[in-house]
Amino acid sequence: MDAPHEDQSRIQPRDTAVDGDADAAPAAAGPVTAGDAPVAAAVSAADLEAASLPIWRNLAEMDDQLFRQRGLRLLTPEARILIYLKMHGAVPVTAAMQVSGTSYRGFYAVLERMKQAGIIAQIKDTGDQRVRKISIDPAAPISPANF
Repeated sequence: MDAPHEDQSRIQPRDTAVDGDADAAPAAAGPVTAGDAPVAAAVSAADLEAASLPIWRNLAEMDDQLFRQRGLRLLTPEARILIYLKMHGAVPVTAAMQVSGTSYRGFYAVLERMKQAGIIAQIKDTGDQRVRKISIDPAAPISPANF
């Protein structure tokens, strides 16, 4: 398993002006442009999200490995569900239940707490109306872009 600190080194902000200083000197190679339109100099939310996925995956794998070897969990059922949703997007409730590591009854208690907290949303599958999916609620205090 890769060390978690290796993935963190990939997040490097680009040179930007401080406090909106428009007169700040550009990087030695000059400003980054696409034709005549300047490209955003800051690291985008998509870049940060892509860089964080390996960290979440490593954490989930570490939790699973410790559970298989020692019978201990590092993460709560809520954390395992959130990480799984972060990595896979909207998933069927049954998939989240398997990841949670809880009983059927325990899972629905966790699911209800997360819904009451406004962290997840339950939606119908567009292909099969019998299937219910859960996803991170876009209005959650830990929106997918910030998580």
